[in-house]
Amino acid sequence: MSHGKDRDVKGPPEQPQVFSVLRDEAVEVRHTPYGSVGKIFSGGGVEAVWVKKQDEDIDPGWFSQPQVDLILVVQGRLRVEFEQTHFPARTLGPGDVLVLPPRTRCRAYRWPRDAAGASVFVAVYPTSV
Repeated sequence: MSHGKDRDVKGPPEQPQVFSVLRDEAVEVRHTPYGSVGKIFSGGGVEAVWVKKQDEDIDPGWFSQPQVDLILVVQGRLRVEFEQTHFPARTLGPGDVLVLPPRTRCRAYRWPRDAAGASVFVAVYPTSV
């Protein structure tokens, strides 16, 4: 797993950078009970991360951002449930982009739960108003 420790995450890079999210490349990687998160970029009021979900438990809590969140599935299928019951659950596949409105509480997990491979998505969101 390449963590790209020599890569600058605090602002625009001085040269083009390429990260393979399917090989877990990132500036830093954080493992949680509900999946792994790799930070690709953070600066200029925007952050980009990849999230990998495999055999982890489903997070019982709800996630939301104060700003819009763009989620692009790059591998596998992702099931997204919303706390607001008038929003139907969605199943996303590779190439699908979810535009998540601000403060929309949801949770996402690999689908189907017994799938052979991981579900991987990239999320991009503003970090300031």
